Amino acid sequence: MSANLETEATRIIPLGGVGEFGANATIIQTATTTILVDFGLMFPPDRRQPGVDYYIIDPELLLETFPNLGAVFITHGHEDHIGGLSFLLPLLAKRAADDAPAIPLYTMPYTAGLIRASLPKAADDRCIEEVALNRPIHHGDLSVEFIGVTHSIVQACALHIRTPQGSLVHSGDFKVDPLPQDGYPFQSKRLQELGDEGVDLLLMDSTNATKLGFCPGEAELVPHLTELIAQAPGRVFLTTFSSHMPRIRRLREIAGRLGRKIAFLGKSFHKHFQLCTSLEYMPVDGDSVFVSVDSAEKLAPDEIIYVVTGSQAEQRSALVRILKTGFQGVELSAGDTVIFSSKAIPGNERALALLVSGLERIGVQVWTPRSRAVHTSGHAYREDLAYMLSLVRPKFAAPIHGEFHQLLEHHRWLREVLHDGEVLLLEDGNEIQLRNDGACVLGDHTRSLLAIDGNQEWPLPSTVIKDRKDLMYSGLLLINGVVTDTGEGQFEVESHGMVEPETGFLLRVVGSALNGKRFDPEAADQEWARQVYQTAVRALKPYFMGKPLTKIVINGRILR
Repeated sequence: MSANLETEATRIIPLGGVGEFGANATIIQTATTTILVDFGLMFPPDRRQPGVDYYIIDPELLLETFPNLGAVFITHGHEDHIGGLSFLLPLLAKRAADDAPAIPLYTMPYTAGLIRASLPKAADDRCIEEVALNRPIHHGDLSVEFIGVTHSIVQACALHIRTPQGSLVHSGDFKVDPLPQDGYPFQSKRLQELGDEGVDLLLMDSTNATKLGFCPGEAELVPHLTELIAQAPGRVFLTTFSSHMPRIRRLREIAGRLGRKIAFLGKSFHKHFQLCTSLEYMPVDGDSVFVSVDSAEKLAPDEIIYVVTGSQAEQRSALVRILKTGFQGVELSAGDTVIFSSKAIPGNERALALLVSGLERIGVQVWTPRSRAVHTSGHAYREDLAYMLSLVRPKFAAPIHGEFHQLLEHHRWLREVLHDGEVLLLEDGNEIQLRNDGACVLGDHTRSLLAIDGNQEWPLPSTVIKDRKDLMYSGLLLINGVVTDTGEGQFEVESHGMVEPETGFLLRVVGSALNGKRFDPEAADQEWARQVYQTAVRALKPYFMGKPLTKIVINGRILR
């Protein structure tokens, strides 16, 4: 990353989420003001990353590169937009404790609640400031307004940002749902007013830019879900993303009409539901359809819907545990119905296929988006994008939020429909410079992803990841021995997890290559370790394709 600043330009620098899914983070900087929009996590695109639960933009490098960061603005509460804040906010608090000005974080109340819940227990959350729609926040020479859009989570927003060089709209994640039923509709009128005033740059969601038509609204799922639940002879288990409270509102209506109750299984659903009820987003009256698991167990099978975690076949999720051993006293049996009201995140397809097979093997009826219309996306299709364009009417537009394929297809389409404007194509690390006389893409900023072990919430150095890969694919080789005063080597060799044609074969190969080998008695220990490693690798090569994780102890000292 670089912080050199053109004083007559506003710089827009995506650090994550543009060219890849996840880790959304964008710097917006003028000559005097720097803000950050979103700071999310990214799940490993390659499952061959042992122990890596997710990645975030390195927060320490971010603050080193942009030391004048003055505020954070969060568009909505999905993990790919807030998942890195549990690492960033403690760093910001520490900086404030060292007599630097406190850095505020601005977001909507629901998102603020999710962020507070994600922070370490000892973290200071006083920096989080809840905002309202259409009330601009002035920070330095920037003015930021939150504008309501519809998405698959409560209180998702676009941002309108006024700068000295013009204005821009950051769409956030959005679709155009005409019947959101949550008190936070897609604010077409406000976006049109901004378009009338003049918008210089539109940054727009590319996730579904390749799909034609409008993205189906949540209301369009109701007949299909109603039919499947009505015809289910016994218990219904529905899984979706735990943040998808708009869908749970629809499910509440369906359950009420069909005489069923709803019980949650999985901590994350309880977290989102409790936050929704505290904000009065989810109506809960004296005759609520929501019941505890204990109460649900007393109901007849055709009187209950369990809403469960596990839409991505996560190993510790409620649905997976119910299938394997039961969970909180609930077990699956033949005659039950499971509805996957969700889409597979890329990389999870195999795990989901195995989960579905396991369910069907015991006689469970399974419905997925492939068989029935039980899920819709939260991201704009082509006509949603066209509608946003017709409202905002920007001078320039740039696709964001997606893999490069989505960005490129979005860019091609924009060039066909945005006749009076310019279309910019960028990726993470590029920079848009917005000037009084136009906009252009420049720069190649270095950024760094930090691997996180989710069990401990600790960063994982690249050396640890490499060691775990070597262990996973090639096993462990332990070499323990001495080098005498005369330079003669005497070693014992052990292996773990290494495949060999017969027991002890590889150990004999390595041992015979090392024992009797002469070393320079005047050489340093590390030189001996290097020679031992090279000798072991050469000895193994004819018989063993991999390079095992090798640990070497010489004369009682761990040298590798």
